[in-house]
Amino acid sequence: MTDRSGRNVFVKVWAFCVVMLMFGTTPAKAQDPVTIKVGVYEYGVVYYFEDGKQHGIAPILINLLNDLQDDYRFQLAETSSRRRYRALSSGEIDLVLLESSQWEWQELDVSFSDRIVTERDVYLTSSSRLDAQSLFADVTAHRILCVLGFHYGFAEFNANPQYLRDNFDILLRYNEKDVLNGVLTDEAPIGIVSAGFLGRQFVADSRMRDRVVIADEPDGVYDLVSVLSNNSAISLERFNQLIAQLHENGEVDRLWQQLHIGMSD
Repeated sequence: MTDRSGRNVFVKVWAFCVVMLMFGTTPAKAQDPVTIKVGVYEYGVVYYFEDGKQHGIAPILINLLNDLQDDYRFQLAETSSRRRYRALSSGEIDLVLLESSQWEWQELDVSFSDRIVTERDVYLTSSSRLDAQSLFADVTAHRILCVLGFHYGFAEFNANPQYLRDNFDILLRYNEKDVLNGVLTDEAPIGIVSAGFLGRQFVADSRMRDRVVIADEPDGVYDLVSVLSNNSAISLERFNQLIAQLHENGEVDRLWQQLHIGMSD
């Protein structure tokens, strides 16, 4: 009787273990992270290409956000300055990283994150001009080189190309490099570029600093935030928590200052 009872207990224990294994008592597999598509476009040192490779603070921030947690997988999704509104509204992307709330988002169903960094756009002209500083006294009295799809303080942040052409003597180019080149070749007396972009040019070519004159007053100073669709896969509250964590050790500000090092002198 003792041997038979022992065998019965063994069989029951073995059967119990098999059932437990079949019905998931092994450690649960972690859920796959939720993909967050992050819209970025070329602007200053936010996002740019050099030697065919992605650079700027946007890709760095995306990597830092991914390293910070396992619930979300932030994924860079390229868009353009003009297409970003439609991309966010249609759900093609969940958020636009490093954007100003002043840049024509008012009519869309979006939310704005806390400040991430601050940028400024500057007026510049060629140092070969004898009237360099006097030009900046009334910039709208002169022809201005700007980037298509960008927003400017002198135009009250209206980026509509037809509005700009109807109300100002304006030349629209596809990127800030074209604006700088246009100023240096006298296409227009004044151009507007971001401080980050100009600083990068100063680092790349030390002679550039002597070729341009920068106005004392900027066209605009912006707190750059993220713009989240209200259908985004991540809540505004959670995103702000992650941004706050990145700010805690000063890494974001340090990176931003490093990207502007050419403007520090």
